[in-house]
Amino acid sequence: MRILFSSFADNFETYLSDLLYEIFLAKPESLKSNQQVTIKEVLDCSDLQEFVKYWAKEKIGKLQKGSVKGFIAENDQIKKLAAIDESTQNEIEKILQIRHLYSHRNGIVDEKFLQFFTGQFILNSEHQIPISQFCDKLCYLAAVADKIDLAATNKYKLAQG
Repeated sequence: MRILFSSFADNFETYLSDLLYEIFLAKPESLKSNQQVTIKEVLDCSDLQEFVKYWAKEKIGKLQKGSVKGFIAENDQIKKLAAIDESTQNEIEKILQIRHLYSHRNGIVDEKFLQFFTGQFILNSEHQIPISQFCDKLCYLAAVADKIDLAATNKYKLAQG
């Protein structure tokens, strides 16, 4: 169950990165910044479209993982969708913290985890989640992804898939 939960949460993060990549390709002007690139990076690409793909992958590779708040803060393209309010961000953060606990601590509650779940768990105890709550959290992430998808499709004129 922990592996499934971790995988689903990881897929949500991957979804956000993939969506951002699609936005970059659909709206290359959204990649504009004062960030510097080398002449080699430009000349290694055969045309502008290849450079856009290259630079979009570079930006995606440098994104903060493990924090939906950090991801949104770093990416105006996602923030401007206004699809994830503060309450939703907090809930996703908690889901990602559970994933982190399962992936890196074998489900054993640590101090960092307790910061997100004050007074709910005991330090060094094993975190267990009822199957109903497990399913609720997975359905919640799916619903959030659906809401983001709809907003991105409309705002950036992305193909529906």
